Amino acid sequence: MITRQELLTLAAHTKNLVARTAEPDKFQCEQRDRIIAAAHAAGITDAEIDAAR
Repeated sequence: MITRQELLTLAAHTKNLVARTAEPDKFQCEQRDRIIAAAHAAGITDAEIDAAR
């Protein structure tokens, strides 16, 4: 099982990676969205993800 901190780190890193990619493909964007949705389901807010970036 993944911990809350690991999920927060994964969400922040994924968000950074997609943001730095000049032209992210559909799969990268979908993967980012799934990871962020999982973080939200675990009670992690967008503000927490952005602060971890």
